[in-house]
Amino acid sequence: MFIKEFSEKTGLSIDTLRYYENENLLTPKRNQHNYRDYTESDICWVELLLKMKQTGMSINEIKGYAALQEQGDVSLANRIDILDKHLTSLKQAKETLEQTMSFVERKISGYKQRLH
Repeated sequence: MFIKEFSEKTGLSIDTLRYYENENLLTPKRNQHNYRDYTESDICWVELLLKMKQTGMSINEIKGYAALQEQGDVSLANRIDILDKHLTSLKQAKETLEQTMSFVERKISGYKQRLH
């Protein structure tokens, strides 16, 4: 699929897709006319890239992961390690957020009791 359709499917602007390509985060194949030719595999990659970014992984960390992905199955152990560490970090952040939410809920409850 061409860049316009890929942009629509991923929800990313064409400029963002080109930026990701310039940063070596996205490497679409090219057809005989040198047009970008995105695949379903590229969609899966962009979904993962966006999730990584959304959950606080830095662009440099994502670049490292992308470079490993380009190596193919030989880098699976390294990619698993990166994702394991990221998941551990997310679980810790979730626990911290849950504790903070609980604290805020107790404060609200205390304030409401004082109103009556």
